[in-house]
Amino acid sequence: MKNNPFTSEIFTTLWLKHFYDSKPSYKFNFIKNVSFYKKTFLPVYINVGKNLTKGIFYRLQKEHNDFKGKIFLLYDIPDYFNVNEQVDLINKKLEVKKIYQYKGYMMDLTNFSSTKDYQTTQFKTKNKRYVRQSHIGRLEKTFEITYDFIFGEIDENKYNVIFDHFHHLLNIRFKGKNTDYHHLNKRKWQFYKELILPLIRAKQASFLIIYNEGIPIGINLNYHAKNILFKAITVFDYDYKKFSIGKLSVLKLLDWCFENNYSFSDFSKGYFDYKEKWSNTQYNFNYHLLYDKSSFFATLMANTIETLFKFKLFLRKHNINEKYRKFIYNLKSIKNDDKNRDEFISKMLSKFEPSKDFEIIDVNEKKYHFLIKHINDFLFSNPQYRKNITVFKNSKTNIIVIKGHSKSIQLMFKNNSNQHL
Repeated sequence: MKNNPFTSEIFTTLWLKHFYDSKPSYKFNFIKNVSFYKKTFLPVYINVGKNLTKGIFYRLQKEHNDFKGKIFLLYDIPDYFNVNEQVDLINKKLEVKKIYQYKGYMMDLTNFSSTKDYQTTQFKTKNKRYVRQSHIGRLEKTFEITYDFIFGEIDENKYNVIFDHFHHLLNIRFKGKNTDYHHLNKRKWQFYKELILPLIRAKQASFLIIYNEGIPIGINLNYHAKNILFKAITVFDYDYKKFSIGKLSVLKLLDWCFENNYSFSDFSKGYFDYKEKWSNTQYNFNYHLLYDKSSFFATLMANTIETLFKFKLFLRKHNINEKYRKFIYNLKSIKNDDKNRDEFISKMLSKFEPSKDFEIIDVNEKKYHFLIKHINDFLFSNPQYRKNITVFKNSKTNIIVIKGHSKSIQLMFKNNSNQHL
């Protein structure tokens, strides 16, 4: 694979800085296009990047035997990379084990001419109504929506603003899921923040951003190799959930891929319903173990590592990892004082004229941010321009009224609680 961002000098240098104290990596003559690090005194070498890549490619070289007595673990090898695994043709003493870990999902665009062409073919049967253009059109008619695909040069201040908002949206999203998201780990996030800027400038990474009035409501982080776009981390503002921002982002990425002659848009490893619906190709994500089979110790270690990863796969198949992440999140969590905010009784009003007890409130104030989702849900059901909406609060009862040009909706706390307003 050409122009692989995960074996680039930028990626390798920064990964070693954040996860290996900037110590030098190991390189071997028998294997090209990948470097390694070593954690212990044991002769086990792991690819730089470990499991933070979206795919590693390597080539084995004849007439070199510097693998003697050693074990090499390479994470994340998509089988469509077509890595040459015929090690017996390279060296009779070298063995490879392929350890299946994940299913991967991808949009193969080679036989399509446009986003519409792909969409029509992919959703022509049971999923025909999965992507509703009316939802996307409603978003663009309701809000001041703009798009930005950042690929190449970017101002560092702009980058920092985007990345900080990216972190903010991810925190909110996974807080709502009660899940500990490993990419938000402080060490990993610092690595990403330092990594992505130079990769964007090298055209090996990109951001697709969907804005409402200049504020990001959807951010997609992508990596780039030759003819392949890897969809890495995606988040959207959950307040806009009904407007199908996630589907809109996939369509925009497809547009970009066709405009720039990309052959594949890769969702990478791990099952999600949307990946299965959008993808026309599935593949296996394997870990590769290369080792000296003439060495008893290397063979024993390789078999032990293989057993460990098969056990991890067993745990994932039984959702133990998801339960673990929720458990870790709950350990870290502090009880949220806002837990009752969304417990409203709602009532549609065909007509509303505010009395003197009602005052207009600004939902951009932090204490009223929780109302944005209710406003957006109202707008989805009653299409109109967002700036036509006025929000009132009754100063005596704390009843909220969202008023549109013809209809309104009344919100009242179930327990008539005033503590948040």
